[in-house]
Amino acid sequence: MHPDPHDARLLRDLPVLVAVRRTGTVTAAADELGIPQPSATRALQRIAAVVEAPVVRREGRGVVLTAAGEALAGAGEQALQAIGDALASVARAGSIGASEVGIAFQTMLGERLVPEAIRRFRARWPDVALRLQHGSRASCVGAVVDGSADIAVVAAPPAEIGAVTMLYAEPLVAVAAAEHPLAAMHEVSVEALRRWPQIMLAPGYGIHDAVEALFAADGGEVPEPALVVGEYRAARGLAAAGLGVAVLPPSPSRIDDGVREVPVRHPLARREIGAVVADEQEPVVQELLRALLEATARRGAAVAG
Repeated sequence: MHPDPHDARLLRDLPVLVAVRRTGTVTAAADELGIPQPSATRALQRIAAVVEAPVVRREGRGVVLTAAGEALAGAGEQALQAIGDALASVARAGSIGASEVGIAFQTMLGERLVPEAIRRFRARWPDVALRLQHGSRASCVGAVVDGSADIAVVAAPPAEIGAVTMLYAEPLVAVAAAEHPLAAMHEVSVEALRRWPQIMLAPGYGIHDAVEALFAADGGEVPEPALVVGEYRAARGLAAAGLGVAVLPPSPSRIDDGVREVPVRHPLARREIGAVVADEQEPVVQELLRALLEATARRGAAVAG
């Protein structure tokens, strides 16, 4: 006959067996649990009586678990961890409740990454109010600094402001009209890019700094832009019209907008996307970061597919 897993003695005393496994002695286990040593010894005796097999045996000045004890302690440790996780979830739900959280994000990241993260977040926390704002990298970081946003999803997140969670890195590509000479190339060097008029995003946008750093690498001179715009789609539109070449992240959509994307051959032809938070200990912020990481993993799977 198998021992009853609902036996109150077993459920009550398992933490002692788990503590003995972790500490190596009954005395240390009792100290860890804040109970007298004789009480810990009786708990082990009760477990042995329930399972009808010894769960510990003496070895030197300490004790070791028998095969039965190891099996029970392993299961008990998993059960206690599950209970701890459930209690943490209950506490988190109580503290989040019908709270509010502010999210600032660069406009381009609002096409796929941020909406997917919000969808996941909303599925778990439908009562949390969301304040959304989007714009340049500088404005998003500024929103965290002035308190109007709790989290900013931006390129090249600054380490000196709050706490940073890196999400992913993406390449920079040269964007040109389909009939442009560049469109027929498999890849392009930074030096070759200098031959054509440059379409750049305005200062304050993360991509502006990344492109300037790319052209300035190896002692190069940053070209004077032919056209400056304040929006990613506008830069692609100008490139599609044959007015120059833009160095941008790849389009998150698969819509044919009349341009071709050509990889740029340089180690700096990439940018990192991350989340900046003012207080990473806030439960609602932790949940939003969790949703962003899940959305990032899904994004990677989509790209791979």
